[in-house]
Amino acid sequence: MRKLIIGTVGALALAATPAHAVSIIADTVIDFVDSGAGPLAGPYGGTFPGTFPVSVPLTYAIDGDETTFVSLPTGSYIDLGFSSGVVFDGVGNDIFIRELGAQSEVADVFVSSDFGATFTFLGQADGGTLTELDLGSIGFAGLVNAIRIVGLDNGGASPGFDVAFVEGLEGSVIAVPVPAPAALALLGAGLVLLGVGRRRA
Repeated sequence: MRKLIIGTVGALALAATPAHAVSIIADTVIDFVDSGAGPLAGPYGGTFPGTFPVSVPLTYAIDGDETTFVSLPTGSYIDLGFSSGVVFDGVGNDIFIRELGAQSEVADVFVSSDFGATFTFLGQADGGTLTELDLGSIGFAGLVNAIRIVGLDNGGASPGFDVAFVEGLEGSVIAVPVPAPAALALLGAGLVLLGVGRRRA
């Protein structure tokens, strides 16, 4: 089955089913709000094992490294984007969130198809594990290009939900670029000539 999709940079792409899904990491920080509920002005977090809580760069939530993290105390949130593709509902779970430290931290997770202009609640992520969430569980049919994670507590030694990274599976498709408009015009002309040539034969 083939589907027409729109990529994150606005280019049209044609999708085809491959043998395996492609994994992408949320690699862009769109927004961060510090509620002030933590022991330090945010962003704070740390490295594990290592030092925490300390002031950290927000890139700790997008570096794909499960030893670095940004903590989200109650009411704090971070919006992360996917610059290298989109995530959409495939077979099984689609969104994966790594949290460090099993201290019963939890967070609400929201998804967006418009780079964070609007969000839809997807579910809750748990502490000390890799939370797996399925877009199909809420009937979300959009192309996900942003995630919001909202801390719900001040648990743990670095208080709040500790975001190490967010990963997505690009559903069950790989995007293949569609030819540019000029190439499409040439392709169309070629098909017409091919048709005329066949009629004459």
